[in-house]
Order: sequence, then structure tokens, then C-alpha cells
Amino acid sequence: MNVSTRVVILLVVAALAACTASEPPPEAPVSRPVKLMTVGNDVPSRTLRFPGSVSAVKQSDMAFEVSGRIVEMPVTEGERVAAGTLLARLDARDYVAGRDRARAERNAARADFNRYDQAYKANAVTAQQLDQARRALEVAEAGYQQASKAMDETVLRAPFAGRIADKLVEDFANVQAKQPVLVLQSDDALEMRVSVPEVDWVREAPVSSPATIELEGDLQVVLSSLPDRPMPATITAFSGAADPVTRTFEVKVRFHPPAGVSASPGMTGHVAYTPPAESNGNALLVPADAVVTTPDNRPFVWVYEDSTGAVTRRLIDIGELSGDRLHVLAGLEAGERIAVAGVHTLADGAAVRPMGD
Repeated sequence: MNVSTRVVILLVVAALAACTASEPPPEAPVSRPVKLMTVGNDVPSRTLRFPGSVSAVKQSDMAFEVSGRIVEMPVTEGERVAAGTLLARLDARDYVAGRDRARAERNAARADFNRYDQAYKANAVTAQQLDQARRALEVAEAGYQQASKAMDETVLRAPFAGRIADKLVEDFANVQAKQPVLVLQSDDALEMRVSVPEVDWVREAPVSSPATIELEGDLQVVLSSLPDRPMPATITAFSGAADPVTRTFEVKVRFHPPAGVSASPGMTGHVAYTPPAESNGNALLVPADAVVTTPDNRPFVWVYEDSTGAVTRRLIDIGELSGDRLHVLAGLEAGERIAVAGVHTLADGAAVRPMGD
């Protein structure tokens, strides 16, 4: 080996040594913050939420029982009216004339009956003639009552206090009998109709009638437009059988909007029920969002190990869903800590730290 070759080799070795010395040491794995939950036997306080829409407790599609032309409709949409308030009136001239004619016929039939009655007592007419006069009077009396009722039906009054939700016809329109002309809704109390899954209905409210419902937890109505103003509510009615398709029970929940809250039918929201926390034996409940599935649909959770500061995958056996939580039948023990957020981005052995540490 000549001198020039040795020089080249020394230069290459020196260059490699310099590159090796300039490389930084490998970085230690960075732990990411993760929200954890300690699993326990006590069922944590949970809230069951059932979406629904607001409707009036009482609603009436107001209609005349007779036909005619509207000559007066002094109410406007959105106006609040008291019970007995005049809502609309028909042109009653024909009905007044019909009533007066029926009254005259009734009076004539009554006078005829009185004459036949006196004549019968004097043995001047037969019992059959008296019966004919009595039947004529009864027919005339019925005709008068019918005509009087028809005239009264030309006036439409509010059967209860409420708010005019909609006017369905124009002023001075000709309407037919039983044709709705406006919609009246009560506004002192409202209700929300929701569909409750049968598993929650059986567990939380095993009752036979609304009068026996005594929920120990907290039942509230929360409007989507007022999420920070929950309103106390009570169950007033529910379906007697589950829907054959959805397997849910329809439940009506009544609530009273507080002063200053303008709640109206048609608004959306949900009914929130928070049952009291209770001991649940050996069963454990975990948030449904904390449970992940393997490619072959086996459920598991990420268990946090204090000794390693990392999470490991733990296969579990799950039971039925209760609200937003799942019953864990096997695979976890009380006191263990599991990840409950960001679980789809974790990996086995990933370094994490409890959120807030």
C-alpha cells in the first residue's frame, strides 16, 4: 500500500467519524395527554337524553258547525285569548230567520195541542187525535231546538285560554261546516314527545299508569335554543306498547316555561333524565365512547398502567347499553383506569399521561 492510498483511507475514516459525532442522540418518546376514568362498582351519575319536539298540551282546530260567510274575525295570529273570547262570526241572517220560523211553528203546534187536550177532556176528540197533536208538537219543538242551535253555531268562541297559532282562512271567506278556520293552542303548559328505548323504559320507569310514575332522579326539558335553562318536567302519558319497528315507547313530558322564556310549539330539544347513583354489584359501567373494536369486532379498552406510563389494549366482554354507557361483564376490575377520549388514535404501549398532570 503506497502513501497516497493510506492518505485516502485516513481521510474517509475521519469523515465518517465526523458524521457520526454530529448525529443527535435518539429522542425519548413523548407522552401525550389523555383523559382517564377510574372504573368503579358504583354506577356514576349519568344523564339519559331523548330528543323530541315541543307541542301544546291542548290544541284545537276551530271550525263552525254550520256553513256560511265569515263577517267578523277579530283575532290575529300570535294573539293570546281568554276562554270564551269571540274568535269569528258568520252571517247569521238566514239562521235567525230559520229559528224564528221554527219558533212560530212550535208555538202553533203547542196551541193546537192545548186545544186538542181540552177537547179530549170534554170527549170531543179521540185519543188518537190527541196523540197526533202531541207528536206534531214534539216535532216542532225539535225543529226549533235545531234551528236555535244552528244560529248559536254561527259564533265561534275559544273553549280554553291560549294563543292563536294559525289563521287558515281569509276574512269574509265562505266556509263549509266543520272546515277549520284557525288553530288555538294552550300556552300555559307545553309538552315534549320523545321515544324512549325499551331497555331504558323497563329499567327506569317500570309503571302501569302515569299516576304511578315516581322517578327518583331528575327529569328536565332542555330546549335547543336555551341549553342553559333546563325546565323541570313530569311524565303525563306514555304508549302502552313498544313501537314494533323502533322498539321504543312514546312518552309525553309536560313542563311549564318560566317567566321570561318564550317557548312555543314546534321548538326542538331533549328530555334529560338523571337517575340517582346506586350500587350495581359486580357490574361495571364505562362510557360507550371508550370502547373500541378490533377488526374482528372484539371490544376492548385502553388500560393505563401507572408503572409504565403507557396504555395497553384489554379485551372485555360487554352487556347491554344503558344511556351512553356500556355494562362490562368481564375483563376489567374496579379501580383500574381507562382512556375515555381519543381512543381511536392510541396504540398498544403508547406513552401517555393523565390529562391535567
